[in-house]
Amino acid sequence: MSESETLKRKKALLQTITFFDIFDFALTREELCDYMLYKRWALDELKAFTDHERFIVETHSHVYLKGRALSLKVRKDKEHQARQLIKKAKKYVKYMQMLPFVRTVALCNSLSFYNAERESDIDLFIITEKKRLFFARSMVWLFTQLLGLRRHGNKTKGRFCLTFFISRDHLNIEHIKHDNDIYFIFWLRLMRPLIGQKTYREFIAENTWLSRYFSYPIDQKKHLLPSSPGLMRMQKILEFLFKGRFGDVIEWLLKKWQKKRSRKKADALKNDDGIIITDTILKFHNNDMRKQYHSLWAKRYAQFEQFLIFTPSDYDKQFLPQSHRSRTPSSIRSPRSDDTKSEMPVHYSQKEQTPAD
Repeated sequence: MSESETLKRKKALLQTITFFDIFDFALTREELCDYMLYKRWALDELKAFTDHERFIVETHSHVYLKGRALSLKVRKDKEHQARQLIKKAKKYVKYMQMLPFVRTVALCNSLSFYNAERESDIDLFIITEKKRLFFARSMVWLFTQLLGLRRHGNKTKGRFCLTFFISRDHLNIEHIKHDNDIYFIFWLRLMRPLIGQKTYREFIAENTWLSRYFSYPIDQKKHLLPSSPGLMRMQKILEFLFKGRFGDVIEWLLKKWQKKRSRKKADALKNDDGIIITDTILKFHNNDMRKQYHSLWAKRYAQFEQFLIFTPSDYDKQFLPQSHRSRTPSSIRSPRSDDTKSEMPVHYSQKEQTPAD
């Protein structure tokens, strides 16, 4: 490997670690290899770097930045909370296979990489059939509302956050990405489909721009639920009843009502940058944190960038700023608002936002 190629790989390694570090989340060796920017690494490659680079520490198969041991302890607590939420999500999302015109339901935001806190909710990204976005959204809303699972007001803990819907005729979402948006690219990379793998694959295939940041195939199967013939049969029956002109009329009425209601709420916000209300995309994030995440990530990366070309003895002469040893400010870590939230998702930054509708 040439010197320039080695430096490029080092930068990718540091960029990846520092992104997860802003969430106080140490990755396992396997996760770091799997989530690596630009090019996936083999475990032996990673070990060769961690054995040599003094600004990286490996403990109990977890890799983190020197001086950031706290991120290892915090990760254990967050992972425990996340596993409980993922278990709950799977329990109920499997029944969404019967909801008409729902094609894919995926976990997104920090929960997709096992990062959750005691008050966290369950963020879902949902893809619907063409020309049935508002009908499908209404069905998901009704399903979660009847079961007392929908996030709204102060009721957030362990509830479903329904703030991002797109239809199959608008699968490419590159236009949502900011110029400096590390959160958004990781948001998309880490998304975990629960149902609807076929449509999820179409979604990834449409977003070819992601290959600029991850030059390896992305096909998530880890949390995929088995298809239920019974539930899918019920879905087909319901779709038969609401197809054609009758369904078009229902869709038009729901669209007119929902867009008016959503726009009224968005107009009341001081900043509606995280709100998108169109015929094919509904995105309700009152508090879009992507710029803040990019700023925090860039500062943390800059603290360690100088060590990429240092020798181990050079590094030992340096001291990490005390400010870097502290946890990420809670105002950055866990943004929340009323009935909407932020998403996650470089050139690098975006995470949770707050639901608006």
